[in-house]
Amino acid sequence: LPRPIIRRPIMMIIVSLLAIVMTALTPAAMIVLGLTDFITGYRRGRRVRIWLVLVCVCLNEAVGAVMGVLISMRFLGRAGSEKWLSANYRLERWWCRIHLGAIERFANIGMEFDNPEVLSPGNAIIVARHASHVDALGPLYACDVAGIRARYTLKQELQWLPAMDLIGNRTPNVWIDRAPQAGSPMLKKIENLAAGINETNAGVIFPEGTFFTPARLEKAAARLASTRPELEGKARQLTKILPPRPAGFLALLRGSPGADIVLIANVGLENGGGMSELLAKIDRPTALRMHAWRYPRVEVPRDSDDAVAWLLDRWIEMDQWIVDQAADLDAAPHGDVKEPQ
Repeated sequence: LPRPIIRRPIMMIIVSLLAIVMTALTPAAMIVLGLTDFITGYRRGRRVRIWLVLVCVCLNEAVGAVMGVLISMRFLGRAGSEKWLSANYRLERWWCRIHLGAIERFANIGMEFDNPEVLSPGNAIIVARHASHVDALGPLYACDVAGIRARYTLKQELQWLPAMDLIGNRTPNVWIDRAPQAGSPMLKKIENLAAGINETNAGVIFPEGTFFTPARLEKAAARLASTRPELEGKARQLTKILPPRPAGFLALLRGSPGADIVLIANVGLENGGGMSELLAKIDRPTALRMHAWRYPRVEVPRDSDDAVAWLLDRWIEMDQWIVDQAADLDAAPHGDVKEPQ
């Protein structure tokens, strides 16, 4: 990526201009897209709502970046103080809520978390499923509901978004290079991130590394056959999620030896990894339902190989929960699903 001093002003200008132009074009776009939806049989206004989501995303990024700049001006000479950090966390929560509000209002995708008490107090490593672009906000939403702060591992390409770039580089996070070079300090950065975990916050990682497809599951199982053959059979028991990649998880364990493990599963956006599949779901209301399990740290093996096997066992249990809940979601009216056992 280009250096921040180059990247940030360029992206702030581009996204701000895009937000202004799209907002100005919205009345005409709604008429044209609405007629197109009507003629092509999309009576729920799929194209109109896609446009409105995109407008809201651009506006949120532009406004969030401007607010980030205002925070810099307000705390000039005091960057790094607790008040400065709290201001950026408040902006982060606002940014998340606005994005989720737009997604729910215009894309018919609502987010629910049925047991937020599991995350309170913090002092936890959140290991979350990642099935779509939307559920990347799930752990941040969960932490907001639980009243704790999130410490994310994020793919570095997200720094092209100006608000996320500003906020994510001010709050404790690590930007992940998914193809690191030899000698990369990335794992050490993750350990340092975990070292700051306490009762007020939680670390967050998506260990699958990418969205689920049957082909990717087969590839991951074949990789385990050559590196950890005793785990290949377990990986092939999975049907909805990919086996977790261990490096980042183990780095979090090393950095925070006293933190509990919290698994967060979600259901509702199955096969929503691709943009076309995700957009197809806005034709009817969808509930992205999240559920968490907390495991005391004493239950996690100290040996790294045993800890990876332990996580895969928990992953198999999560996969079964997703299968059960997805079946109920398909059968239930209005997207309701049964309570987890």
